[in-house]
Amino acid sequence: MLEGKTINLRIAEKDDVPFLAQWFNSPEFQGEHQDFPTQVSKAQLEKRMLEQQVPQLEWVDFIIEKKDGTKIGWAAHYVASTNFGWIELGYALIPDERRKGYGTEVIQIMVDYLFLTRDIMRVQAVCSVKNTASQRALEKAGFQKEGVLRKALYVWGRWTDGSIYSIMRDEWKAPKMLR
Repeated sequence: MLEGKTINLRIAEKDDVPFLAQWFNSPEFQGEHQDFPTQVSKAQLEKRMLEQQVPQLEWVDFIIEKKDGTKIGWAAHYVASTNFGWIELGYALIPDERRKGYGTEVIQIMVDYLFLTRDIMRVQAVCSVKNTASQRALEKAGFQKEGVLRKALYVWGRWTDGSIYSIMRDEWKAPKMLR
């Protein structure tokens, strides 16, 4: 378990599959900016989580929980480039828990964890150019905008541009959440 100030991240387990499948297939959870282009069955999600269908991507799903154990979202990290070892983050919160600072804390916890446990130079994230809340969370966590990836995300049946953000190890310097 990765413990933050107001939330914890724990690795998703088999028992988490039903509500993760419900979240991933829910327009409310996806919101207007999320890139969950296809519906996913419980069986498909369980297979991805438990068998790591694509092990070279090192995909790890987390459940975001408040300190009282209330599940409020999902986060993941995965290798975005096997040639260069770039690690990318993804995250989503349930609608009632958005805009409360949890997204920034999730990002900071994951960045601390990744830089403390891996010999990597960068962590990156891509979000819709219209997703100002995610852009603010990334910037508060120390990420810098690198540019725009044209038609990089498939959101609600349309291709949309994505803003790419990153933080380098030398910009991170020290843990913000994990000690």
